Amino acid sequence: MGLLDKANTAGSETTEVSKKAVAKKPVADSIPKKAVAVAKPVKAAKVAKAPRAARAKKPKLSTAGLPEGYEIATQNSRFLAWLMNFIWNFGVLFAAIFLSVMGSTPTIPAVGALLMIITNVFVIPIMTGRTLGNFMSRTRYITSADSKPNPLHGFLVNSVGLMALVGLSLVIINMGNLFDPAGKANPVAIGLLVLGIILFSIRIIDGRFKKNSDQNQGLYDMLFGAYLVKYVRAEGEELTGIALRLESMANFGDSFQKRQENAAKKRAEKKEATLAESAATGEANKDDTKSKDDKKKDTSKEDSPE
Repeated sequence: MGLLDKANTAGSETTEVSKKAVAKKPVADSIPKKAVAVAKPVKAAKVAKAPRAARAKKPKLSTAGLPEGYEIATQNSRFLAWLMNFIWNFGVLFAAIFLSVMGSTPTIPAVGALLMIITNVFVIPIMTGRTLGNFMSRTRYITSADSKPNPLHGFLVNSVGLMALVGLSLVIINMGNLFDPAGKANPVAIGLLVLGIILFSIRIIDGRFKKNSDQNQGLYDMLFGAYLVKYVRAEGEELTGIALRLESMANFGDSFQKRQENAAKKRAEKKEATLAESAATGEANKDDTKSKDDKKKDTSKEDSPE
């Protein structure tokens, strides 16, 4: 028994000594003594801006609801028709107003302006179904039943701009006359102010209708069910009298529209050339930036310690 106790005691002492030796043994440092160079972060390459998306072309005007064989008039045709009607209807009228402001008596110009308006708004449309502006732009107003719209439609359509101008004038003139010196409300001035706001608002509403319509129908076009279309002469239709004479005005309209189309084409080509030049400049700047970044990377590698 004594020998066994001595052997156990010696074994336990040996175990304790080995544990202490392990505990005192220094842990090897895993980090090397020699400093390691830290690589400089590389700047991310600049992302080139995506080329500006081309503006989507406005879809062709819808022909839904139109009689077969008709096509909605283009914007140039609309502008030409409006311009001709405005000059004829209100050119002399503005001259009469100007003479009145200058102190002259514009009786004869005023009567002439009234006759010109009646002729273009009522007489010619009743006889031919078209105004002078329609003849020059080769357009006409029709309904879904391929018939002439109500003559009142032509008067309202051709006077939208003038009514807006009158409305704006009424607002400006009566804005400061809403109350008399005693502080009482002036009902006449208030009524004219409201009328002016209504007339001016109609022009805005008419424009919004045209912008949101697939067939460029304004407010009065919607009310009367009218469409402004390209004039197409029916088979066997013969123009005589005043219609034949007025048809010759279309030659001037054709030359005007051709000039407008050529000018629009040149503007589009110039815009495309500008965009192409900008894209080329952007690519060159991108290549310069990339080469500079590559040089910086090479320099950082040479400066870093081994």
